Amino acid sequence: MRYKILLVALCAFIFAGCAGDKSSALYYWDGSYTSANYKYLSDEYDLNEQISMLRDSEQRAYEKGLKVPPGFYAHLGLLYSNLGNMPQAKAYFQKEVELFPESKSYIEFLLTQDKTTKAKK
Repeated sequence: MRYKILLVALCAFIFAGCAGDKSSALYYWDGSYTSANYKYLSDEYDLNEQISMLRDSEQRAYEKGLKVPPGFYAHLGLLYSNLGNMPQAKAYFQKEVELFPESKSYIEFLLTQDKTTKAKK
């Protein structure tokens, strides 16, 4: 009988540990960022629509107290740069570097490409 009680208690302990806290997500994911990337890469996008979708996602992440995933602000900056709004693009690139310092070399590459493109024109 003791073994049965011990087994039930052990199972309850294991299942309680597996329940976890779903609010402990590291990043906010609602599918907008993934969808925006897919559409961008397949040339099926409208810049203003994508920017609006990502800004809405950013707002929802803020309201839930979660961070956006790595690359989110870089992609938003890229969309703004495609619109020709470089001040806004640079602001989002800077935000990406501040939140994810490992992205610094990639962001610097993107900004160098912008200068190279302008020099060729």
